[in-house]
Amino acid sequence: MSVELTSDCSVIDRELDSRFDQHGSELSERARQHLQECQRCKKLYEWITQESPPGEASPELSGRIQGMLQSSLKPVSPRPSTRVLAVRFLSVFLLFAAPAIGMMGVAGLHQMGLPQMIGITVVLALGVALLSMSLSWQMTPGSLQRIPPKTAAPILTAGFLIGIAVLFPWRAPEAFLTTGWPCLKAGLMMALPAAVLFWLLVRRGVALNIGALGATLGAIAGLLSATVLQFTCSLQEAGHLLVWHGGVLVASTVLGVAIARLVNRLSREPA
Repeated sequence: MSVELTSDCSVIDRELDSRFDQHGSELSERARQHLQECQRCKKLYEWITQESPPGEASPELSGRIQGMLQSSLKPVSPRPSTRVLAVRFLSVFLLFAAPAIGMMGVAGLHQMGLPQMIGITVVLALGVALLSMSLSWQMTPGSLQRIPPKTAAPILTAGFLIGIAVLFPWRAPEAFLTTGWPCLKAGLMMALPAAVLFWLLVRRGVALNIGALGATLGAIAGLLSATVLQFTCSLQEAGHLLVWHGGVLVASTVLGVAIARLVNRLSREPA
């Protein structure tokens, strides 16, 4: 007899479970007979039928949830298009670089010939356009990224270094370390606040690859510093430009990746 009751209890359990999937389903004749004999199943059935229908909250609870959701809502403005975002990055770049060049002087501009001036300006303009578009793509999930974020910074760095090597003369360096270290130090000091400005714009979006974003932020900040140095430094010699000006670009990119990964790791650790 106990074996039969246990078997019927399992049938009841299955039928009661089906009520959560199919609202209003009726019990079978066998199940109703079992409820008259088994107190355990009878109490369980009474408890289920007295509760609110599965999946439906009481009116009081629904009102509380609705009130909490409504109080947490805040008005938001639609996110600009990727082109508009890229223009903003370009604007920040120019608004930062122009005053810095004005304050530090244009000694480098006087040392360059016309082909060098045009060539390096084209390289720098293409570089900032590439990085601005890459940042706007990265902060807009689902956008068409014509150039992968992981390759934007290497393309910029390679283009800048090749442009320097081709456009500028190679001469024997004089006091290479003592004349180059001030450029590297000044460039890195400019790159830090520039990276912060670009980050304030990027944080309004949603970046999915933190490492690539850090590299791009570091690269555009380093490019800004290299641009200022290019027009203000009087040592327009390929070796100096590659090592000390290019070193600012490379160091900023590497630091951008390291800082982004560190911040991401710290934010994931439990308090």
